[in-house]
Amino acid sequence: MFKLIRHNANPILSPSPNYPWEAAGVLNPGVVRTDQGVLMLYRAVAERKNYISRLGLAVSEDGVHFERAQNEPVFGPKEIFDRWGTEDPRITRIDNEFYITYVAVPDPVLVDGHSAVRKKPLETSVALLKTQDFRSFENLGIISPPCSDNKDIVLFPRKINGMYVVLHRPNHWNKEWCKTSYEKSPEDNLLCAMEELPDAPGIWIGWSEDLKNWKDHNLVMSTAYSFDVKIGAGLPPIETPEGWLLIYHHVEDAGRGRLIYSARAALLHPHDPRRLISELPYSILSPEAAYEKNIIFPSGGFIEGGTLYVYYGAGDDSIGLATGSASELLAELRKHIG
Repeated sequence: MFKLIRHNANPILSPSPNYPWEAAGVLNPGVVRTDQGVLMLYRAVAERKNYISRLGLAVSEDGVHFERAQNEPVFGPKEIFDRWGTEDPRITRIDNEFYITYVAVPDPVLVDGHSAVRKKPLETSVALLKTQDFRSFENLGIISPPCSDNKDIVLFPRKINGMYVVLHRPNHWNKEWCKTSYEKSPEDNLLCAMEELPDAPGIWIGWSEDLKNWKDHNLVMSTAYSFDVKIGAGLPPIETPEGWLLIYHHVEDAGRGRLIYSARAALLHPHDPRRLISELPYSILSPEAAYEKNIIFPSGGFIEGGTLYVYYGAGDDSIGLATGSASELLAELRKHIG
């Protein structure tokens, strides 16, 4: 079995008392290696009472020891579609531009520390930013399908067959959602008949010519067991000689209302990422440390010098790093082809 190894400096980033805007938590970072070092764009929560997330920026020379790049968030709620939170950034470099997907929260999550009262469930979407310096951002708007309650959108780092490609996790495109008593929108079930949908939220793929209009959505991965709650893309796919390496999060129901988030690995076809080549039937990193609090949420990383670096949200308030041999992981995935 392949397992990632936690770095002995974990957690590598925790809330700083010097910055009130991140006092309640730093988590779920997007990470990219650049000529200037490793850049980490992380989700920062000021307080739990109304729970509004912003994005902070930290930099590192070695990928382990990070320093805040400035004393204020670099990005936060501004548009009508994200006025109650900008969450879980994922960074992909395409050519000379950096693209960042983030979860846009249009309505309150909490009000005075209590769940907001609403007639319909909270509907999130995913928006796309473009930047060169991580200080100024061009907001390209919502890219997730309407009425899909979407999260975990990651961009592939290059075009495939002349098209941009994303993986995403629509919470409404599954049988579980269709069976709820919530009011449905006409757009909810446009893709296929209910019997063809997965049982629980899974990972889908979409294609675009312009990074704004996405089409041809297909299911790539679904949950496998009755205790699986959902899965979602973690790191943007990493191109390897074997195919596209995907590190994703897996959520299972441990009973008594307890959910456990862990990291898993899969391999998509190099020329047709709609095809799942291999997936490991076990987690490569599960929550064990006290600071992880049942949650390992992989969201950023890269391969450098043969080592896979995976940065993850540890619990809901800090950030961890785990590493492992990329070649050993690929060898393990080869054992599970077919």
